[in-house]
Amino acid sequence: MPGAAFSDTWYRIADQRVALQPAVRAQAQRYRGQLWFVLEDAYGHKFFRITPQAYDFVRALNTERTVDEVWRDYVQAHGEAAPGQDEVVRLLSQLHISNMLVSAGTPDSRAIYERSTRQKDRELQGKLLSFLYVRVPLFNPNRLLDRIRPLVMAFTGRAAGAVWLVAVLAGVWAAVANAERLGRHADGALSLSNLPWLYLGMTLLKVLHETAHAFVVKRYGGQVHTFGVMFLIFTPLPYVDATATWGFGSKWRRAYVGLAGVATELFFAALAALVWANTGEGVLNSLAFNIMFVGSISAVLFNGNPLLRFDAYYVMADLVEMPNLYQKGQQQIMAWCDRVLLGNRQAQGPAVDATERTWFTAYGWASFAYRLLLSATILLATLDHWFAVGVALLVTTVITLIVLPGRKFASYLAGPAVAGRRGRAVGAVAGLVLVGYVFVAWVPLPHAVRVPGVLEAHRQALIFVESPGVLQTLHVRHGQTVHRGELIAELRNPDLDLGIDTAALQLDELRTLQLQSLQRAPADAAPLQAHIDALERQLTELRGLRERLAIRAPRDGEWVSPQLHERRLAWIERGQLLGEVVDGSEYRFSAVLLQADASDLFATPAIRGELRLAGQAGDGIAMRQVQVIPYQRERLASAALGLPGGGEVPVRPEDGTGTLAAESFFELRAPVPADAKAVTYAGMSGVLRLVLPARPLWDRMHKAFLQLLQKRYAL
Repeated sequence: MPGAAFSDTWYRIADQRVALQPAVRAQAQRYRGQLWFVLEDAYGHKFFRITPQAYDFVRALNTERTVDEVWRDYVQAHGEAAPGQDEVVRLLSQLHISNMLVSAGTPDSRAIYERSTRQKDRELQGKLLSFLYVRVPLFNPNRLLDRIRPLVMAFTGRAAGAVWLVAVLAGVWAAVANAERLGRHADGALSLSNLPWLYLGMTLLKVLHETAHAFVVKRYGGQVHTFGVMFLIFTPLPYVDATATWGFGSKWRRAYVGLAGVATELFFAALAALVWANTGEGVLNSLAFNIMFVGSISAVLFNGNPLLRFDAYYVMADLVEMPNLYQKGQQQIMAWCDRVLLGNRQAQGPAVDATERTWFTAYGWASFAYRLLLSATILLATLDHWFAVGVALLVTTVITLIVLPGRKFASYLAGPAVAGRRGRAVGAVAGLVLVGYVFVAWVPLPHAVRVPGVLEAHRQALIFVESPGVLQTLHVRHGQTVHRGELIAELRNPDLDLGIDTAALQLDELRTLQLQSLQRAPADAAPLQAHIDALERQLTELRGLRERLAIRAPRDGEWVSPQLHERRLAWIERGQLLGEVVDGSEYRFSAVLLQADASDLFATPAIRGELRLAGQAGDGIAMRQVQVIPYQRERLASAALGLPGGGEVPVRPEDGTGTLAAESFFELRAPVPADAKAVTYAGMSGVLRLVLPARPLWDRMHKAFLQLLQKRYAL
């Protein structure tokens, strides 16, 4: 227990007669090979972890002797291993706040009271500013859990684990098998009409989540004394007090308690996925989808992510035996900033060795970055669907992430902690801000735009089905050279054959009637001739359609149709693309240029870039002639450019071809040089990197922000 041997505030507690509450129990636990004692208040259900030296000291306290007398005897008995006065003041303050001390007489505890008041003020401020931890206790479920203990044991045993594994694997398979349908359904998950279903699904899952925590705590003999409601962004959700977990000697049992909620959410999300995949539109289908949606999102982004202080965080911190990992990560980063930026060579983080230093630093930066990313994602999603709520959330986010930390940092610079080096500290901060401003606002940085596209033959002939039918025979393989008029494929249409045979029989019958009319009723010959002429024209047209069932090459070149063999014996409608005959001597790259990037390219007189084709990323092709077609398009050159086809461009889900872009774009064309060393063929996808004039980062950020406001919010 390190600490200063003497303290200026020692007089406030020196004459106090205090001891541990009789209800406080201690349990030894090991963290990273070191022995610790966990103090548990059996009535208040609070836990406090202290070192063996601290535990020996507080055990020596009693209401018959003063703190000063106990401390002096302890120092005499243990020498340098004894705690300093600062450490004793800090320890007793924390135990007092946790209501684990009993005092004789009327204590002069102003210092402890001040610390307690500040702690409670900070907790209240955190609850008011955080939407995540406003809690209202409702009832004590402990007796109910005791009565259903056999059920608790059954639901938390190994057999239940096997059932869980099978269900989750089946649910994942159902979701993957219906990925396209799932994507279409997910687009409307946050729509106003779906919010009641979303909230109902979330409430059901959270009740089950918290029940799972309580079940596992009860399985190992713990007490669960609180079931309540937690407000998450003004949304009431259930919670249970599972702090009894800290009294478990095994970290694996504690981890089981922490992961039980996430596992339960995944289990019911998997069951919901199976129900959703095997039911049609209706109440059950909607509820199942929302349970699946909430359960998977919660497990991946929140409760199951150790970068946020939810279930997975406490599990990870416990398994690696580093309690308070989040706070210590922040302290480690602040100590580094204090030492490096503000010149405080005495600043030390909480890490005691290289392992802790690595963990604290890495986790501190990673959790900070993830918090920013998640806040931005939630903020944008909220602004997209509920603009007024999003604005309120934006204000709160700015206050919590910028204003309050900035105010705290300014107070630190003005406080006594930097009194002897305030000039250097302020100068370092001002210099850092100035350098950052100059770098962001004035220094031109390389600027480039990446656009996806596909290779097209400069001269090509698209072949569409002119007469519908079943693809019967393929005479030419993909990539094979063909000559003009060569037979590529044959289709067959039984209905067309029947129509031709029927028309031929009708024509023969009419001609026989015409011969008879010339002898018996010459006046009927003219109408019969008109009918014969019409039937001959129909027969000629039908035979022409049958001839067009034979697909022939319109020119010399290479036959390109990589998937046509998969459609053999399938019905192909009129107008569908079968393939193309291309001249492989010249290619051009046709790319999708989004409107957000178009203005930069229109303003650039000479555009140059580098093309990297799929599978040949190491062989860049210099593109010297890049042309932007100044007309908006909506149809992609290939389905491979759309998200369903593995590309980057969002497409409209209602379009079955996968080529109708979600928003209009400009086409960009660039001829591929004849001396290109890369292997090229029509339909090959790639990315063209266009080099633009260097611009400061601020200009690009400002433009992107304005485009975001205009595109998403029409501002």
